[in-house]
Amino acid sequence: MPGIEDSIEKHPPPEGILSSVRLAPLTTMQVGGQSRWFSEIRHSASLTKTYQWAKGQSLPIFFLGDGSNVLFSDLEFPGLVLRNRTSGKDRNGNQILVAGGENLGDLIRWTNQQQLSGMERMYGIPGTVAGALVGNAGAYGQEICESVIETTVWSPDGAIRKLSRSQLEFGYRHSIFKGQKDYFILDCTLSLKPSREKLQAISDSILETRLAKYPLDLKCPGSFFKNVLAAELSDQARRGIPIDFVQFGKIPAGKLLEAVGAKGARSGSALFAKHHANLLVNEGNATSRDIMRLANKYADRVRQRFHLSLEPEIFIVDDQEWLQQ
Repeated sequence: MPGIEDSIEKHPPPEGILSSVRLAPLTTMQVGGQSRWFSEIRHSASLTKTYQWAKGQSLPIFFLGDGSNVLFSDLEFPGLVLRNRTSGKDRNGNQILVAGGENLGDLIRWTNQQQLSGMERMYGIPGTVAGALVGNAGAYGQEICESVIETTVWSPDGAIRKLSRSQLEFGYRHSIFKGQKDYFILDCTLSLKPSREKLQAISDSILETRLAKYPLDLKCPGSFFKNVLAAELSDQARRGIPIDFVQFGKIPAGKLLEAVGAKGARSGSALFAKHHANLLVNEGNATSRDIMRLANKYADRVRQRFHLSLEPEIFIVDDQEWLQQ
């Protein structure tokens, strides 16, 4: 019976698709094997052609941005990684149209220059605009969902759709894209507010605070686990959480991990940072296995002590998950 390799030989990839591309350099954690196939997407026309070829070969597909919130397996990803490199931004009054592949920090600097407020406190969050939408990124009292009017997505049937904010199912570090993984984010429209404040000064102050936790040379994906919403705790868990752990309706995952001894703990070259227990860092040549072994060990300790489960904030690309599709 013909296999995938036979099919690929008969149906070679379209122009622009590369083979055997290393994934580690494309992520902030610098971890992961290689992708069997890889392509950068700059417009929807090439996306349709590329996606249809991959599906015709029964290849799994993964959408990647700047790699700031993802952990790849050490093994080869057996399908096609499509990196979002769409670009462009434009202003119409207080509304901004921005491509999904634009860097979030670059966008915030630009909106600050335009004297438009609503995102300045998210400065320093790594990744693309599309990535920020997927995880409903936020910091210091602002979340991207608060500014979104609508998002334009490409879907596997080749159709381009506009989804309103209500259709995007935003929640704490959640959106419809967490489940609808075959939607490719082309752009979004944001509504911001005119401001006379020195917005870049606010952003620079936020960045200075962030850099104390996330130095520029730190090989990590940011916070590894989500903070826990206090309102969602079981009665048993609520009784076991110290009152001073609760901050603005959330229990920081770092507080829970620190309480069970995560700070400075390591597995191979992977370790929890000594200054912040929710930062899982690649200190040298850490493997995905090192990282997951350490993460699972201390998540289990949190579960045993506090009777609650920590949920990863990053997206973990498990080779077995994709191989079974």
